Amino acid sequence: MTDYLEPQQRKGPGRTIALVLAGAVALALVAALTLSGDEEKGDPDGLETGPVAIYGDALPGFTDSAGDPALGSVAPSFDATTFAGATVQIRPGDGIGYVIGFFAHWCPHCQAEVPKLVEWIARGGIPDGVKIIAVSTGVRLDRGNPPKAWFDSESWPEAVVRDDDDSSLGQAYGLRSFPYFVVVGADGRIRGRLGGGLIPQQWDWLLDQAGRSGIVASGASTA
Repeated sequence: MTDYLEPQQRKGPGRTIALVLAGAVALALVAALTLSGDEEKGDPDGLETGPVAIYGDALPGFTDSAGDPALGSVAPSFDATTFAGATVQIRPGDGIGYVIGFFAHWCPHCQAEVPKLVEWIARGGIPDGVKIIAVSTGVRLDRGNPPKAWFDSESWPEAVVRDDDDSSLGQAYGLRSFPYFVVVGADGRIRGRLGGGLIPQQWDWLLDQAGRSGIVASGASTA
C-alpha cells in the first residue's frame, strides 16, 4: 500500500471475513512511496485529470477498517468525467451499490492490483445492482505511466473517472493511501473501507456488501 500524504439474499461473509480484514492491517506495513511537495500535481493540459463536483459531507480520513468512523455515513454524491470527457454522475442511495477503487498511476501496488481486479471481474462477474467505479487520482505526470494509457493497457472493463488536480474526490472519500476501496450499500451508506492490496475473499466481501442495505455493524465491518 502506498501512502498518500497530502493535507488532505446473499450469503453472509461470516467470521472468515473478519480475519481477512484484519489481514488488511498487515498489508499497510509494506514500503510506501510519498508525494513530495516539489512535484507538480495534476495535468495542466486537462487530459489525465478533469473537473469534479462533490455533494454532501466528506468522509473522515481512513486509518483502519476496525472501528472505522465512516461506517453508516451517507457517501458523498459526485460528478466526474471519463478520459473521453463524458460525465458520470454517482448518486449513492439510488438503489445501486458501489465499490469505488482509488488508484494512482505511479503507485506500484496499484499497478499490481488492477490486473488482479480485471481477472477477478472476468472470472466472477459483477452482481446485479452493483457497479464498480475506478477513480484515477493523485496524478503526477513526471512519474510516468500516464493514467489513460495505463487503464487502456490493462483492459479495465468497468467505469473509470478522473479526479481533479487537487484529488478532491479522493479526499472527499477519506483517501490516505493507495490502493483504496470504499463500498457503498444500495441505501447510500458506507459499509466498509479497505486500504492496500486485496485477496479474493476481500473482493468477494466488497461485492457482497455493496448489495446490502440497513444497519452497518461497527468493528470489523462484517455486517
